[in-house]
Amino acid sequence: MKYSFFFILPFFYCFESNTTSTEYDSMFYNIAINVSSKNPLKAVRVADSLFIHAENSKQEMKSLLLMAMVLEKQERRVEAITFALRSLKIAQEEEDYNSQANTYRFLSRQYRSIGFIDKGKFFNQKGLDVSTQIKDQALAIKFKTVSNLEFVEYEIENKNYGQAIEWLKLAALKLEKERDGQVKYFNLANCEEQLGRTYMAMGEKDKALVHYSKANFYINKSESGESLCAASIYNGLINIYLDSGKTDSVAIYLKKNLIIAEKGSNNIVKELVYKSATEYYKQLQVMDSFNLYVSKYELINSENVIKKRSMVNSAHNKLNEIPDCEPKDSFNIMATMLFCVLPSLGVYYKRKTFLPYLEHKIYSNKNKPTTIKFTEKTEKELLLKLKEFEESKAYLDVNMSFPKLVGKLNTNIKYLRQMLKAHKSSDYNTYINELRISYIVEKLKTNEDYLNYKISFLADECGFSSHSKFSTNFKRFTNQSPSVFINSLKNKSA
Repeated sequence: MKYSFFFILPFFYCFESNTTSTEYDSMFYNIAINVSSKNPLKAVRVADSLFIHAENSKQEMKSLLLMAMVLEKQERRVEAITFALRSLKIAQEEEDYNSQANTYRFLSRQYRSIGFIDKGKFFNQKGLDVSTQIKDQALAIKFKTVSNLEFVEYEIENKNYGQAIEWLKLAALKLEKERDGQVKYFNLANCEEQLGRTYMAMGEKDKALVHYSKANFYINKSESGESLCAASIYNGLINIYLDSGKTDSVAIYLKKNLIIAEKGSNNIVKELVYKSATEYYKQLQVMDSFNLYVSKYELINSENVIKKRSMVNSAHNKLNEIPDCEPKDSFNIMATMLFCVLPSLGVYYKRKTFLPYLEHKIYSNKNKPTTIKFTEKTEKELLLKLKEFEESKAYLDVNMSFPKLVGKLNTNIKYLRQMLKAHKSSDYNTYINELRISYIVEKLKTNEDYLNYKISFLADECGFSSHSKFSTNFKRFTNQSPSVFINSLKNKSA
């Protein structure tokens, strides 16, 4: 269950039949699946814009659900539930059973991912119950199909693989009969990924490969090859090829996943990808790259553990306040969320926008560092390694990074971070940049040739990736720009 959370199981049927704007729905799909994976801040802005410019309550309902889906991609599930409940309230007022069913299924996935299994099942069943009121019987059957795909996750979690496979194969047959389009192929990709994951759990790797390959075909046909769903499919293929030693095939999908991980902001995806990269470079015995990704994996894993613990604690405190009510009581659910959750988050919803708060939350939600105790021997060894690192001038490497330094010193992230704080009164970036500037200042003072070099050469010489970064840090540590500093030295020697 840990890594299945980012699947956007079908929400889009409700938009096919109820809206008159194909362009609006196309934008919704693109933002929900593609943009929210690669550029979460842009996705927030577009969802906010759609909400502001909504022409009717149904478009408001969709924009609220879109925001919920964007927040889900960032693992901000309490907030995602809040927006989904607002969307649900409108759907109930409009007697829009399609949207109600979809939103209940969305809520089911959020509760399941947090660990509220019973509530998750409850909301998915709500979706099934509401779907019986949909007049279009063909559409009602579609909803039953995709609701069963959500129930499959519970079956996989409980290791009821036979039941899961039975439902998935039936769902695949029904989905294949749908009209062509992005939604059809995206849903098929999800279905085939679940089949691949189920067979992998059963140890049947050949069958898993067949279904992951189908999933890969469908996800690219849906034009969502850089989505979080695609990342999971590629990861399944990577694991199979790693087991069989087919490193050439691993390289193809690892490259795709690294692009998705680095472009996006989803730390669970990053953890999966870095772990795969670690195994890949271990097989190739490329130790520099292995150490780099081991460090990246340890860093992101540590952050995820802390974030997961914090999220679960917050979710249990807040979401336990929400009663298991019938649809007619949804206003009370909404009130509970608005008056218990939102005030603590500092959200004000009376104006018709939710952008400023969300933009701030995306990039300011940092975990507080913890103090680590280590032995005197460990401390001395790490200080000695740091001294050797400084003397070797390895900090001049433009590709030097915190994870790479962790690997180079053969330590761990927490130890090194605390060591820099305690003995260098610095974080990594300040530490490494100060070393680089000190090096180039010494060169300028002792070698007159350096006074005639271009700033771009000096930047490259001491390990900065750009002229601007070099100049900014040079002034930070010397209180002078490079050109002023160099001219002052020239005047002294004249």
